[in-house]
Amino acid sequence: MELLYAYQEWPYRETFRISRSSRANSSLFLAIVRDGDFIGRGECSYLEQYGHTREDVLAGLEAARDVLSDNPSRQEIAKLIPNSSVRNAIDCAMWDLECRRSGQSVWDRSGIARQESIEVDLTISVNPIPKMCADARQAAELGYRILKLKADKDQVVERVSAIAAAVPGAKFVVDANEAWDLNSLERSADALHSLGVVLIEQPLHHQRDEALADYRGPIPVCADESCRGIADLDTLAERYQAINIKLDKAGGLTPGLELARAAKARGMGLMIGCSGPTSLGVAPAYVIATMADFVDLDGPALMIDDRAGAMRYAGGRLFCFGSDLWGG
Repeated sequence: MELLYAYQEWPYRETFRISRSSRANSSLFLAIVRDGDFIGRGECSYLEQYGHTREDVLAGLEAARDVLSDNPSRQEIAKLIPNSSVRNAIDCAMWDLECRRSGQSVWDRSGIARQESIEVDLTISVNPIPKMCADARQAAELGYRILKLKADKDQVVERVSAIAAAVPGAKFVVDANEAWDLNSLERSADALHSLGVVLIEQPLHHQRDEALADYRGPIPVCADESCRGIADLDTLAERYQAINIKLDKAGGLTPGLELARAAKARGMGLMIGCSGPTSLGVAPAYVIATMADFVDLDGPALMIDDRAGAMRYAGGRLFCFGSDLWGG
């Protein structure tokens, strides 16, 4: 097998802001695995929260050329490629390649029942309260009933209260991206619950979240940055009630499916998220989304443009990808 790759930047409609950073573009890597007359495509980003850089992924992709020349299986990729983002792009490309070579869909090969559409949330970036309220109203007008509110450490309850008043009846996921401490969580949880918040995502830093083992509040707490793979699950089950699987963290659809099934078997809630992908990166995640409780796959909806054969968003739902995009 031969590996081709390219670095690309895809612009957002508006600057995307979370507690620790802001960006105007999504930095993505396209990977193409070629085997004779057949090709498969995958996509990944890089994980700044773990200190990864664009250069790390580029170096990992270059090193993966030699790995793929020996025609490894998807299962072997996890042991041969260290960088999880690189593994994700190649694992998903290999799924796509296998589907096209066999003439089977990813649904046939995975044994997962295809769903025509899935309800998704839409992310509201950290901004002044009037701007966040206006963005929430616009999302509601487009049919989104679940909004993911990015939060820093300031005015959390005030922001959510104003947004809840602007979009009556909406449900909210509040994503702190590690910006809080335990006292902040304990002080705000009851008020947030009364405002329609159904999940709090990664309130504490992933290296300092042991205090959550003794915390039980009115809103389930979901691990994002703390959840990198199935090896973390025993610890996560002690500290969190749900996990957010992102394929860049898990290392692709193959380990992502394993992690999703293991978490569900433990009775944990499941979110499937993304790291700013185009529809090419969302399509593999959509497979796991069929078993998820929360679906945070709005990356393409926040961008100016998308891949050919793009997935469709309408009425607060994400519609299944076609075989021309991926997994056909």
